[in-house]
Amino acid sequence: MEKLKLLLVFIAIIGQLVGIVLLFINIKIAIIVYIVYALSIFIMFFLLMLEKRKEKKEDEENDYRDY
Repeated sequence: MEKLKLLLVFIAIIGQLVGIVLLFINIKIAIIVYIVYALSIFIMFFLLMLEKRKEKKEDEENDYRDY
């Protein structure tokens, strides 16, 4: 999971930089790069939400405040 998140961050950074350069060279390819960039951002947020829910569930299961 950590490698996937790292890969998505790398894709987001490279996608943004390459997209800016491609705007001056070829607009169609730049649009495709920006779509891939946006998808990587959405997938990354989705994975972070799933991870946060999992941590919250684990915290609720290991809640010892009532002792």
